[in-house]
Amino acid sequence: MPSRRIASVLALGVLLLATPARASQVIHLDTRGLTHESSDIVIGRVGEQHAHWNDAHTMIVTDVVIHVSQSLKGAGGDQLTLTQVGGEVDGMRYSIPGSPAFRAGEEVLIFAWRDRTGRPQVDGLAQGKFEIDRDPASGARVVQRSMPGLGIQDVKRLAAAPLEHRASRPTLDALVREIQAAIKEDGR
Repeated sequence: MPSRRIASVLALGVLLLATPARASQVIHLDTRGLTHESSDIVIGRVGEQHAHWNDAHTMIVTDVVIHVSQSLKGAGGDQLTLTQVGGEVDGMRYSIPGSPAFRAGEEVLIFAWRDRTGRPQVDGLAQGKFEIDRDPASGARVVQRSMPGLGIQDVKRLAAAPLEHRASRPTLDALVREIQAAIKEDGR
């Protein structure tokens, strides 16, 4: 009986000393907000990816090359190399929940900001990456924001729905028009 009491007291002590887990918090950015916050907005295809340690060897980062087919905002050029925190090097993996995942060859629309050293990074974690594919019925290019295991039903409000219940997705052309309107708004 005394050993049960000691175990109970220890378990209670551990629970009282434990701190609650903290989740990543992301501020919702709609198209207008992403446009205003971003230094570069491009459409392109994901190319090579290279994970490596940062210069201080304190974290793993991955460089993701985007072969640009259209630049909507920013310096332009035929490629944009994003630097994302996370990746796998020497058998060690580091990941940030909510960060965008990239697949070689996928077509994307990217909203990027630049850090103090000028390296572009996806704005708003996965909010700043739109996957582009073709609607099977109409053939139109459509966009989708997603995070692992979830499909975003409403790309403006980030309302989540299971992948099999996705509503019709906005067209890339409509999103580009919205971005261009927000850019004009910035120019006033």
